Amino acid sequence: MNRAANTASGYAFDTVKVRLQASPRGTYNGSLDCLKSILRYEGVRGLYRGLSAPLIGGALETGINYAVYTHTVRLLRDKYNAPSHLATPVAAGTAGMMLSTVLGPFELVKCRMQLGVQGGYHVYTSPLHCIQQLIRNEGYWGLTRGIGATMAREVPGNAIFFSCYEALRHTFPGRPVERSRDQTFLQIVGNALSAIVCGGISGTVMWAAVLPIDTAKTRIQTAYPGSANNVGILANLQLMYHAGGRHALYAGLAPTLLRAFPANAAQWLTWEFFIRECVLRQQETDS
Repeated sequence: MNRAANTASGYAFDTVKVRLQASPRGTYNGSLDCLKSILRYEGVRGLYRGLSAPLIGGALETGINYAVYTHTVRLLRDKYNAPSHLATPVAAGTAGMMLSTVLGPFELVKCRMQLGVQGGYHVYTSPLHCIQQLIRNEGYWGLTRGIGATMAREVPGNAIFFSCYEALRHTFPGRPVERSRDQTFLQIVGNALSAIVCGGISGTVMWAAVLPIDTAKTRIQTAYPGSANNVGILANLQLMYHAGGRHALYAGLAPTLLRAFPANAAQWLTWEFFIRECVLRQQETDS
C-alpha cells in the first residue's frame, strides 16, 4: 500500500529522470524540455509507461524491505544490545540487499518501458512484451541485468533513508509517545505532518546521495549487449564523468528531488498509519 502511494505519486517525475539519465547527451535541454518532448510526442500516457511493473513489484519489495528491517533491528537490539544509531543503518542496509534481488527485474522492465521509444515508435507495447523481448534477445539471464547495480544503490540508500527518518522523527515534534485511539484531532494531525515532513526530507537526502549510482544503474539496465553502456557501475561512472563531468553524474537531479519529497512523504505517512492500525487492533485483541 505505502509503496503504491510512493510509486503513483512520483512516477511522472521518475520517467523524466530515466529519460535524462539514459538518453545520449544533448537529447534534451534540461528537465522541462524532456517533459515537453514526452507530452508533445507521446501525450500524458508517455509519462506513465511501465507503471504496472513497479506497482506489481512494489508489494513484494515493501514487504521484504520492512519485514527484514524490523526483524533485523529487533535481533540486533535484543540479542546483541546494539544501540539504535548502529542497529538502524545495519538493518536497513541488510533489507536493501535482500530486496534488490526482487526489485532489480521490476526496475529493469520499468526503465526499458520508460525509455522504449525509437524513431517515434514504442519498442515495447506492454511490460509483458518487454519481458518477452528481453528473454528472446538476452536469455533468461537478461532478467538479472542491473541487480548488482540496484544493490549498490539500495544498501547505502536504505541505510541513509531509515537512519535519517528515525533521527528526524525523534527530534521533530508531533510523533506520539505511544499509539492510542485516545489521541486528539490535533495529535493525529501533528503526527501526520511529522511523518510527511520527516519522510519527505529523508527521501530527498537519500536520493541526492545515491543519484550517481542510480544513473549508472539506469544506463546498465537500458543498455543492450555490445552497446557502450553495457559495462559495470564504475566503468559507467567513468564514462559519464569523462563525457559531461559532475553534471552528467547527476543527470535527472531536478525531477528526482521534485519526486523525492512527495513520493516518500506519501510512503511514510501511509506506512505509519498502517502500522498504527495494526498495533491498535492487536492491543484490542489482546485485551
